[in-house]
Amino acid sequence: MAEDQSGRMGVDKTATEGEPARSAEGGDGRPVSLVTWTLATFDTALFVLLGVLAAHASGGLADLLAGLNTLVGMAVFCYLWALFVLAVRWVHSRVTLGNAPLQTLVLHGVVAGCVTGVAFLLGLFAVALVPTIQSGGVRLQAVLVVLLIGAGVAAVVGGVVGLLASLLDTAAYGLAGYLLPEAGNEQVTEPRRQ
Repeated sequence: MAEDQSGRMGVDKTATEGEPARSAEGGDGRPVSLVTWTLATFDTALFVLLGVLAAHASGGLADLLAGLNTLVGMAVFCYLWALFVLAVRWVHSRVTLGNAPLQTLVLHGVVAGCVTGVAFLLGLFAVALVPTIQSGGVRLQAVLVVLLIGAGVAAVVGGVVGLLASLLDTAAYGLAGYLLPEAGNEQVTEPRRQ
């Protein structure tokens, strides 16, 4: 019965304790673990909170909020959260939080952050500029130049966010492993294997 379940879930039976389990389909059929959901939600909420506090400290929060409504704010937050979930899932599919060297985790976090920053920028550009380009209000060459410069800046900012998020995730994961009781030989913070 356990073999049928692991076969249906696509879990590789050769995964060792130090390596994450990979699915036979290349990661597409695997459910997202609770650790991934939790850390991605923590990262997203912290990122948005720091952004709101920075906007408030600079005095631009009132102008920013005046141009938004609840639906747009929720859509941006959900899009950012989905990107964080994908980034954290990608990192966790390649690196085990409890056993990986810190430099490996940080390198994967920076790469995931760079890609997430560019994807976030592209999503905002698609929503904001596609209607303007279609109406002929903006020249395509100007948009491409701004997009190239913006992608570079978004990659750098995303890399820094990925670096900080990977360090915070490692600390939060270690703290959770320290504070939560152990269940037999398996820590509560690890996903259960069947």
